[in-house]
Amino acid sequence: MSLLRHKTHQLALALLLGIRFFIPAAFAQTPETDQAFEQDKEEYRLDRIVIESSPLKETLFSSSQPVSILSGDDLDLKARNSLGDTLALEPGVNSSSFAPGAGRPVIRGLSGDRVRILENGIGTLDVSNVSPDHAVTVESALVDRIEIIRGPAALLYGTSAVGGLVNVFDNRIPEQLQASPLSGTAEIRGESVDEERSGLFSLNAPAGPLMFHIDGAKSRSDDYHIPGYARTPELRETEPLDYPEPQGKVPWSFVDNDSITLGSSYIFEKGFLGASVNDYNTNYGVPNGEEDISVDAQRRRVDVRAGVRDTGMFVDSAVFRTGLVDYDHTEFEGVEAGTQFKQNGLEARLDMNHRKVGDLTGVFGLQFVDSHFQAEGEEAFQPPTTSTTYSLFDLEEYKISPSLTAQLGGRLDWASVESDGFSGTGLDSGSNFFNTFSQSAGLVWDATKDYSVALSLANTQRAPTGQELYADGPHVATGAYEIGDPNLDPERSLGTDITLRKNTGQFRGSVGGFYNHFWNYINLNPTGEEEDDLAVYAFEQIEADFVGFEAQAQYFAIDSSKEEWSFDFQPDYVWARSSTTGDYLPRIPPLRMLMGSDYSNDVLGRVRLEVQQVFAQDMVAENETTTAGYTMLNAYYSREFPVGSQTWEFFVRGTNLLSEKARNAVSFTKDVAPLPGASAMAGIRYRF
Repeated sequence: MSLLRHKTHQLALALLLGIRFFIPAAFAQTPETDQAFEQDKEEYRLDRIVIESSPLKETLFSSSQPVSILSGDDLDLKARNSLGDTLALEPGVNSSSFAPGAGRPVIRGLSGDRVRILENGIGTLDVSNVSPDHAVTVESALVDRIEIIRGPAALLYGTSAVGGLVNVFDNRIPEQLQASPLSGTAEIRGESVDEERSGLFSLNAPAGPLMFHIDGAKSRSDDYHIPGYARTPELRETEPLDYPEPQGKVPWSFVDNDSITLGSSYIFEKGFLGASVNDYNTNYGVPNGEEDISVDAQRRRVDVRAGVRDTGMFVDSAVFRTGLVDYDHTEFEGVEAGTQFKQNGLEARLDMNHRKVGDLTGVFGLQFVDSHFQAEGEEAFQPPTTSTTYSLFDLEEYKISPSLTAQLGGRLDWASVESDGFSGTGLDSGSNFFNTFSQSAGLVWDATKDYSVALSLANTQRAPTGQELYADGPHVATGAYEIGDPNLDPERSLGTDITLRKNTGQFRGSVGGFYNHFWNYINLNPTGEEEDDLAVYAFEQIEADFVGFEAQAQYFAIDSSKEEWSFDFQPDYVWARSSTTGDYLPRIPPLRMLMGSDYSNDVLGRVRLEVQQVFAQDMVAENETTTAGYTMLNAYYSREFPVGSQTWEFFVRGTNLLSEKARNAVSFTKDVAPLPGASAMAGIRYRF
């Protein structure tokens, strides 16, 4: 009961702060000021922001699912070495933060293969979903836009999007001709907490009907600074080291990345055809409490994309995408090579929008994914596996009335996971085949021109991965000896979201709640046994519940063509528990609140100050440690200097300015690698 009261107090505090924040906005708003705002600030309308991940081109106001978009100055200021750390302040999103070079997005407490990461609609095809110490092979500083769909997005993008979707967009395959002969961006930046030095460039040039693109990036950062000791007091007392306790820095937390891309497109009146080639390399330390652990990874990727529109036929427009990836990385102990991971992957999809039939619009298509995974070395916890999936999907939207829109769709997947077994052992090869069927339904009610209510319901199925089926070995990253189960059934979940949105005016935003129930949830559970001095964890299936809420609210106190001052409030929370055993699930984020204020004018530039309050997490799984709450103060500043058709921009970012000792509840390394201490970043960007 004391625990329930404690969590009730946390929720009550978040609600009271929200009410305190919203009330002034409600009283300050008048029809006159609201109308003036709509005239001056069209770019802030939620129904003007199109979701590129949606083939139906929904907007933030009309989407049946909660969606966040990070782009422009916000993306430039938040970009980090890892995709997870870049998105860590978005509503409902955390970073796995295993290392500065290996942070994967965690959405509503779900991670790994339950969160799908795409590049321009095609999977990254790396091995970041296999282990938390494996990097996501995306260079965040070079992307133009990131969209996050919270909740089940499996209908269009695959069964591994059951928890959510992150879609990264860039201009590596241009889809339109540009008027200027040459355009581009160049940037340099540096940061104090890890002595980061980084630079990037991006160029686009037309030549008749052709568009050419080239971009590149290079960054290097050293071990990052922290206040005090790296390990928790409990670890220092119960598990003393035979070398000096790490203090002031987190050892083996360096990152060294480089990337280069070439792309080109042929643009014609009603479409385009293009391709790109990318080479991405990263070398980063793994601060998991052991000395001298690092990863050296390389990814070579080829993408081809083509699109047509206004065909005059039943299929009015179509887009074909395919990506081919050759990935490998080696884990080192000092200078000695250890386990090597390799994956070759191919993904292709065809989206076809049919012409409008009465009030019915829709998209249907096909998808194919094939990947071959191989691990070699003493810590190869998973045998070689080949995974293949064939898919059909359809999503239809019907305008019931001017104020009510319905969506209905389905997806069929035929998946196979085949294992070659471990050579030299008694583990035989195996094959598993899964047929899954997912359905979704949504309603969007435009209650007034400024308010909408969105409801979505998704019944999804996810086929088990090769790791969940066939793992049998020591997995140092998770600190466990993992054992798979080849008899696992597809994981099934029923998720629902309800969201209230305010479209325009001095006050706008959204608030919503979600509930997701899993049948056959695949959980990594401790057995109480030991193997190779590691606790044995076995994949098993349980029932589980995920419940929570998210909100984003913004109030504009001053708004004119030359000056703007706004306040924002963003709380989120998720509660996750096994309904089979009653135990809490591991690595679930606690209640968080982000409160900020933005001020900008033509002379000063843009200034932002924000406070992030993260509460303690004491609802933890068996053998999982708790984390204390913390408060972080962050500040941002940017100023543009136009010179003719060119623009120079100076920007600075201050993070954790109070130098709080903070540990991330969703991280496997939270007890040995706290989050970075106080830091200042500064950079210069040139656009032409």
